[in-house]
Amino acid sequence: MNRRTFYKLTAGFTLLEVLIALAILAILMSGLIKIAANNTRNLLVLENTTLAEQIAHNRLLQLRLTADKPERDEGWETLAGRRWHWQLLRSVEHALDKQIWRYRVQVFLEGDSAAYAELVTHIAIAS
Repeated sequence: MNRRTFYKLTAGFTLLEVLIALAILAILMSGLIKIAANNTRNLLVLENTTLAEQIAHNRLLQLRLTADKPERDEGWETLAGRRWHWQLLRSVEHALDKQIWRYRVQVFLEGDSAAYAELVTHIAIAS
């Protein structure tokens, strides 16, 4: 075997080797694409949860700052280009010798039936 024949036999990859390498690369890339898609989906859920919690905090803060303490209230707000529906509900709880109001606010994205945020606060009933 001379030098030229040796280089022809050992230079480059065979077609089978290239196809196997491409198949492995395709499998790895599909896994990476799935991970990226899951991260994007999770990012949207986290963003919606953060925005909904901000609306809920604002509603409870406004409730504490006003003299009017409704038994039930609801409304719409627009934040980050999305419409959010919030519901406020009051119930009475007994603590030792006092009664306190328990307020629960839930925030929904327009068109969704599940709340993205639900916060609770307690306010002492003035005697």
